[in-house]
Amino acid sequence: MFKTILLNQWNTLSPVLQEHYGLINNESIVLQGKLSVKHGRFISFLMPLIRLTGALVPVQGDDFIVTVENKRIDNTFYWHRKFQKEGKTYEFNSKMQKFDNDIVEFVGFGIGIRMGLIVKEGGLVYKDKGYVIKLGKKLFSIPLHWLIGQSDIVEFVDKDSSNDIEMKFVVKHPLLGFAFSYEGYFNYI
Repeated sequence: MFKTILLNQWNTLSPVLQEHYGLINNESIVLQGKLSVKHGRFISFLMPLIRLTGALVPVQGDDFIVTVENKRIDNTFYWHRKFQKEGKTYEFNSKMQKFDNDIVEFVGFGIGIRMGLIVKEGGLVYKDKGYVIKLGKKLFSIPLHWLIGQSDIVEFVDKDSSNDIEMKFVVKHPLLGFAFSYEGYFNYI
């Protein structure tokens, strides 16, 4: 699925990320790492609404132990994430599907974020193209950028790091500024 979107860019993606996104049908991988989770002031007020969709982690802090199981079934990538800290576990599930030449990551109620993919210096950059809702087989745009913000997501391999994959996920609101972020690393287990 990712190969068909990236086409010639696939060969410039780091081998570690090719392993991550090159799963064949019914294949899965597990990664584990540490992430910091940060919330902007205004996002705390919206968190109960956001959590209804099953998206994001409702608490913030450093050094969350995060385990991610990624499985491909047909043309869908399923993500099961467990964030653990101080004896508590927070789960975040989503699925990714291809629409046209983009990826849409869906959470609850058919709500998703549409993203273009670009390879930059061997890393994978997700370009936010807006929020959508899936009704039947069709996607409809919904103006959630004005409520939540716009996402910048990048996964990369740092040659100076002992970790397999480094990642940054930052959401910024056009008027209110910083909304949310995950930042850290993963290793294959």
